[in-house]
Amino acid sequence: MIKFYFNGSPNPTKIALALEEMGLVYEAIPVDPRRGEQFNPDYLAINPNAKVPSIVDDGVTVFDSNAILLYLAEKAGRFLPPASAANRAELLSWLMFVATGVGPFGGQAVHFRHFAPECKTLPRRDRGTASRPESRHPQGPPSFQGGDRRGDAPQHVPPPGRLKS
Repeated sequence: MIKFYFNGSPNPTKIALALEEMGLVYEAIPVDPRRGEQFNPDYLAINPNAKVPSIVDDGVTVFDSNAILLYLAEKAGRFLPPASAANRAELLSWLMFVATGVGPFGGQAVHFRHFAPECKTLPRRDRGTASRPESRHPQGPPSFQGGDRRGDAPQHVPPPGRLKS
């Protein structure tokens, strides 16, 4: 039986949904980060990164939600495209896109929208001006955008400061 270490955050929830949809039998084991349970030596032996989710399946240990999703899909033979090099490459490309882009940026958006109230006290137009390229480069950003000055940038790259918030 799969032992599923979880809490109520989004990544463990993805695994709970996958386990249910795949009809796999599992034992749910809560890990409370507010109490520091992820740092217990027994849990660190399962996941040295001290994060949830993790699973242990008949001696096979898998951590990181995306690795677990792939493992479970392969184990259950569900939610995978037909076997071919092209399909596998596309599957891994989309999985890594979600793992490294969509997921983290969504999490950051939630954090700064709900848990960083000091950002809400600044007028919207003044937020983050120190990190905008035009504040560091009076003539516009350097040529990495395709031109030496802001006006020389390719049409598909919006000039800094013109993005709508």
